[in-house]
Amino acid sequence: MKTIMRLANVDKSFGGVHAIDSLSFDIYEGEILGLIGPNGAGKSTCVNLIAGVYQQDSGGINFNGMPLLRQSMPDRALMGIGRTFQSPKPFEGLSIRDNVFTAALIYNKSMKDAEKATDEILELTDFAPIRDMPSSKLPIEKRKWLDMARVLAIRPRLLMLDECLAGLTPSEMEESLALVRRINATGVTILFIEHVMMAVTKLCTRVVVLNEGAFLSQGAPAVVMREEAVIKAYLGEEYKNVED
Repeated sequence: MKTIMRLANVDKSFGGVHAIDSLSFDIYEGEILGLIGPNGAGKSTCVNLIAGVYQQDSGGINFNGMPLLRQSMPDRALMGIGRTFQSPKPFEGLSIRDNVFTAALIYNKSMKDAEKATDEILELTDFAPIRDMPSSKLPIEKRKWLDMARVLAIRPRLLMLDECLAGLTPSEMEESLALVRRINATGVTILFIEHVMMAVTKLCTRVVVLNEGAFLSQGAPAVVMREEAVIKAYLGEEYKNVED
């Protein structure tokens, strides 16, 4: 498998807090990789380092063969690194279609190309029938979908989804997982940061577990969830007998 992103001995501290501690793992092209761990484990900091919100203190982050260190967030987005946020924030004064079109204009060289990309994204994300609805009218699930749709407008090679299922009902979660699978099927690699273990096991073929900013384990979800260290640090005793 081709490695699209590699973190090697990455460190990041904020004052006296060691948020990321010599962290190393790979993300393979085309996979859906789960990034899990308890609150404060460093998951969001890891995403922010990859996206360029923060710069690592030491260690290397390599994307598609290129070291990431000084590139800005917009530069990384144009390289193909996309992310969503835990709390979606659509352009509330715009329609669904114009939310996506605005993002598409940044990436595409012509209005025609931006319009074509927008139409394709609206079809993929099931927004086409309600494209003219004000984004302010959307429920939380669809706001999260709109976040994904806008990021797709930059044609990401890697899409980091930061707790995109938080606050959703079981049926909304199933619909959202189906959307993530559709996005992945277009060739987009997914880094899936989530606390809902049922969703992680359904969606991800591999997970990386963090604890206190450091790498704890990796592997198939059903295998990792049986590991004593993972149970103790994160999952709790009820996961001891999880079956494949």
